[in-house]
Amino acid sequence: MSNQQSMAPAQDPRLQEDLTRAKKFVEYLQHAAAVGDRADDQQLATLGMALTPSRIVYHEGTCRLFEYEVLGEPLDAPPIFMVYSFINRWYILDLMPGHSFIEALSRAGYKVYLIDWGIPGPENAQHGLAYYLEQVALRAVRRVRRASGGKKLTLFGYCLGGTLAAMMAALHPEEYEKLVLLTTPLEFTEGGLLTLWTNKNSFDPRKLADTFGCIPEKILHAPFPFLQTRNSISKPRMLFENILNDTYLKNFKALDRWATDNVPFPGKTFVEIIHDCYQENLLAANKMRIDGKLVDLTRITFPTLNIYATQDHVVSVPCAERNPSLLPNSRVTNRKYEAGHVSLTVAHPIRETVWKETIEWLGHA
Repeated sequence: MSNQQSMAPAQDPRLQEDLTRAKKFVEYLQHAAAVGDRADDQQLATLGMALTPSRIVYHEGTCRLFEYEVLGEPLDAPPIFMVYSFINRWYILDLMPGHSFIEALSRAGYKVYLIDWGIPGPENAQHGLAYYLEQVALRAVRRVRRASGGKKLTLFGYCLGGTLAAMMAALHPEEYEKLVLLTTPLEFTEGGLLTLWTNKNSFDPRKLADTFGCIPEKILHAPFPFLQTRNSISKPRMLFENILNDTYLKNFKALDRWATDNVPFPGKTFVEIIHDCYQENLLAANKMRIDGKLVDLTRITFPTLNIYATQDHVVSVPCAERNPSLLPNSRVTNRKYEAGHVSLTVAHPIRETVWKETIEWLGHA
């Protein structure tokens, strides 16, 4: 066999592409390992994430209140106060330029604020909803209202953050003018696997809280891949097949950074949400109490936008569609989209539709 013949396979374009793909795939895995489990503000900026201009205007314990610059022509409208979940980090709402709900709202002229619960440590294990909602969030809300000349706010909650926002609205309806629930559960009997896994006959949240204080993120997130088993299994294959597509890789890297940037869950708050919401359904029954105060959803009398997704693996369609009946004194507008729990806000082209129709509702509700 000649030297020319022995070298021929190496010149095969398909083989060269496979070798390039394999090399880049390994490089990505090395990068993902190098960035660590948790991203700080500097790392996010380096990755081109969470870039909508902002400043911190209030800080208490681990919690921070972000105030975002208005990037468009300012509107004479209620400021938007965003509430995120305790489960992941807030920056999915400001993922990257062009993939940011906060940026879209800001460019439309809205003043946006966001409460970041931070990364709880052992000192936060005994902090419950009374601390986070009746102390931290309420102080932040009143600070924003003072800075806005007394304007009532639009509460905007994502996922479990929407559940928290509904609690805030029910406890202090005098502070708010509108409510946006983005993929939010208020009633938990139709929660699918999450309802099954938290069944009170087989799961005691107090045991986890008593053992760990704050629920470790690795324990908390261990079951979530099983909500979408097929997608979890196919994720590495999809990455490998598209690793040479720079646009795909940039978007994947940002979402993967957020998805793996998990935080502990304050133990007392975890017990309250699992017991009162998932196991006893007290919120939906208007029997839940926070700091001794009844959380009565019928006190919400201002307009509500209920946004949900047909392929949501966290908040089921039946769960989301029950929200209007739980808010009988609010004029609820339903918006159902062909999307998933996360793709609804960051995936092209559905994100532009969601942003546009949400902004339209804010202007006319």
